[in-house]
Amino acid sequence: MSGESAVSVKIFNQTYRLATNRDRDADYIQRAAAYLDEKMQEAAEHASHRAPLDIAILAALTIAEEVIREQQKKDDLLNETDEQIDSFTQKLNSEETSTDGESPSPRF
Repeated sequence: MSGESAVSVKIFNQTYRLATNRDRDADYIQRAAAYLDEKMQEAAEHASHRAPLDIAILAALTIAEEVIREQQKKDDLLNETDEQIDSFTQKLNSEETSTDGESPSPRF
């Protein structure tokens, strides 16, 4: 048994039947579809009288901007973490260098 089935979702007043699997269960697909529908409804509010394809492209651009912004936040956090680790490593190395030859004192 492959573990695949299908779930129906409604996006921008159209119903789609999408396959599920272990990585994409029905709840996951429904949440993704609801998010896309929300973004398409928002795009339609700002671009009335546009074709559904235009609305889909505007929604995709909005989602792409969100993804890029979140990737940048993640990269910034990783860089900040790397800098902190480097700083701590330098401090530890300088402590080890300054105490070479001396008996180590307890740290707690």
